[in-house]
Amino acid sequence: MMNQMNAPILDVRNVCKSFGKVYALENVSLKIYPNEIVGVVGENGAGKTTLMKSLVGVYAPDKGEWYHNGIRVPFPRNPKDAARKGISIVYQEKGVVPSLQVYQFLFLGNEEKYISTFGLQISKMKSAAQDVMDEFHIKCSIEDFMFDLPLSTQKMIEIAKAVVNIRLEQNKENADSVIILDEPTAPLNIEERCKLLNEIVRLKRNCSFVFVTHIMQEVMEFMDRVIVLRDGQQVAEYDMATNKVTEKELVRMIVGKDIEGQSRTGQPQNRIDQSENVLSATSLSKNGSYYDISFNLSIGECLGFLGSAGSGKSELIKTIAGIKGFDSGYLVIQGKRTKNRELPHARLKRGIGYFSGETANELFHDWPITKNISILNIGKIVTRFIHILKFKEEKTMARSIVDQLRIRTPNIVTTVSSLSGGNKQKVTVGKWFEKRPKILLLEDPTIGIDVGAREDIYNTVLDMKNQGISMILVSDDPKEYSALCDRIVIMQQGKAEKTILKEQLNEVLQA
Repeated sequence: MMNQMNAPILDVRNVCKSFGKVYALENVSLKIYPNEIVGVVGENGAGKTTLMKSLVGVYAPDKGEWYHNGIRVPFPRNPKDAARKGISIVYQEKGVVPSLQVYQFLFLGNEEKYISTFGLQISKMKSAAQDVMDEFHIKCSIEDFMFDLPLSTQKMIEIAKAVVNIRLEQNKENADSVIILDEPTAPLNIEERCKLLNEIVRLKRNCSFVFVTHIMQEVMEFMDRVIVLRDGQQVAEYDMATNKVTEKELVRMIVGKDIEGQSRTGQPQNRIDQSENVLSATSLSKNGSYYDISFNLSIGECLGFLGSAGSGKSELIKTIAGIKGFDSGYLVIQGKRTKNRELPHARLKRGIGYFSGETANELFHDWPITKNISILNIGKIVTRFIHILKFKEEKTMARSIVDQLRIRTPNIVTTVSSLSGGNKQKVTVGKWFEKRPKILLLEDPTIGIDVGAREDIYNTVLDMKNQGISMILVSDDPKEYSALCDRIVIMQQGKAEKTILKEQLNEVLQA
């Protein structure tokens, strides 16, 4: 918790930044005190990334003031200059170099600090690396290769490297450090998130953090203060200890309206036809992943598989998608038994679609929105006999999806790479909404996106469900199961322990 008797380490005032005629930031201010975690939240496109990049010298603000320990100084010119001013960033995208050993990665870019007349002082570098690992309580060998480490450990090493950068640039062992974490938990499962967040809370005794996130549970449980951005402007600031803000109030400030529960209660419930199974599994097993899994999926039903990392849920949904095979048992799709090792395109012909939250794998980022939607629905825009593309129908299809999911884009031919994360995810949902498979497999469908975009995606998925499309959900977000599922299979160590109704979920989670 911040101590208001101290001057802030970092105090930026009235930051403005525009790109052409688009104002990304308008008079945004941010103070960081010693030993605190400040959350920065907002929808995709709210200005969070622009603010963070302005703080570390990637962007030069059009206007604003920067005070370091009460003294006004210029904004950083580049990330090295930012480190000299006591601030560094750990980006959301995995920033490690997999082929390097831990000690090599820790001092990557700062090797000159360990060069003598006789060359690079490896032993001195290793000794310094071990001191850093001990200080940050990182449990691995300094000679381990980065690619061998769990994602949460890699992220901790990235944080340690950011602190080391500041110390080396300032030539101080106890330099005041502000570390920006840009959605650090987005690629982690729920157990890894909890471990990393607890480590960050411990580390704030030695440095302060700016924590950008879309996960409300992280904000409510771990942040000391929270800054809310909307459309490039700062609309709220909360001290989480004294303001007692609720999650519902925080969401309202983020999106500018009260959306809590709309996707759950604002739509009519679909009637599940339990007389016909569209998918069933009998004693399905894959050695080392899951064992003796049996279930039925009805028309218009969403069945969830809930479990921790290693429970087998991810391997199971990939088996159904055709990405992974199985060793024994039976899988029946629309009354027909499938072959093992049947590839995803064959499963798609059988009516199974697979949607993961990994937009890097779901979209062609150099293509426009129109092409990303039509590529999965090519049969709808070609003439019957000579197979000529009907571009007018393609644009009509894309325009309908953009309107349906409220995708924020200048136009339908905008390149997908220029969209925010939430809008990319909406394009992915949109192509499946247009495809309307018999069965849609959902794996972490809203990972890393803001609350507003998440609600739009939930509503679209529920529309599909109400139209009779059956679904299977695997996620690390328990709220996702409450929003979308009818029944939930609890998995532990590769086995299905029991099946519950979604109304029983809270009771199971609290047990």
